[in-house]
Amino acid sequence: MSAILILLFLVSLFLGSVHIPVSALFALDELPQTEKHILLQSRLPRAIVAVCGGSALALAGLFMQTLFRNPLAGPSVLGLTSGASLAVAILTLGTSAAIISQYQIALAAVVGAFTILLIILAVAKKFFDVTAVLIVGLMLSFFTSAIVSLLQSFASANAIKTFVFWGFGSFAGLGLSDLPLFITPLILVIVVSPFFIKPLNALLLGEMHAGSMGINIKSLRIKIMLATGILVGVVTAFCGPITFLGLASPHIARFVFKSVDHRIILPSTILLGGLLALICDIISRLPGSDYAIPLNTVCAFMGAPVVIYLIVAGRKKKFLL
Repeated sequence: MSAILILLFLVSLFLGSVHIPVSALFALDELPQTEKHILLQSRLPRAIVAVCGGSALALAGLFMQTLFRNPLAGPSVLGLTSGASLAVAILTLGTSAAIISQYQIALAAVVGAFTILLIILAVAKKFFDVTAVLIVGLMLSFFTSAIVSLLQSFASANAIKTFVFWGFGSFAGLGLSDLPLFITPLILVIVVSPFFIKPLNALLLGEMHAGSMGINIKSLRIKIMLATGILVGVVTAFCGPITFLGLASPHIARFVFKSVDHRIILPSTILLGGLLALICDIISRLPGSDYAIPLNTVCAFMGAPVVIYLIVAGRKKKFLL
């Protein structure tokens, strides 16, 4: 999987509306300035963002599916994506600013996602039942979606266009100088994620069993939600609300490796998230064409049938939660 990921990463550097030969990788100095700029300032950061963003969303999806013991739980189940969307909607639809920068949108999304996260963490501290947390997250999603719809009904056409384009999702838009701000928090969470393997395996047998093993359930729940909040908040802020990647990757990992053991599933889910993100991003570019299609459209076309098939097949073979 690592080898395939590296291969796809290299392939993504040379596919797009502008043809760049593979040999350019070994002769960058001889490459025309325009093509060199496209390769190093556009496609390279885009591929890095796709790998890191896809891996982060896949890990967040695995956390949520294990925590809630629900195969349909995804990164957005806590309402973080909806919170980010609401904040971006307030910025783009509720203000009269003529020009809104990408950093303003990213900052608004981070504030929105982490505001919802603080509410969810407060609920998680108060209630022992994880179902209550799930319901609160879903209700917050409905509530924020209603406010967004209300804002859209009064917004101008240009404002709605800005918000809709952000909602399409994209791994483009970040330059090399912007990558540290995006990558650092994601890498930190991914690096510490192996410490969750033992408690996550214990949760598969139920919270009572995990508690009997000496695991502090409330503390674990808060740590998992905080890690998920960082992953989802950062990716949503810079890339928009990417759908299906976080939901599909854990299912594919369980199906391929025929296991629910997080010693296997956690690293494979991280790799699969990066793989799927690169594949979806390459398809969305429509290589050789001057057109592109929204990333979320590709993710939905690929993700929905895969999830349906894996749930049906996995239930028969007991490879799902």
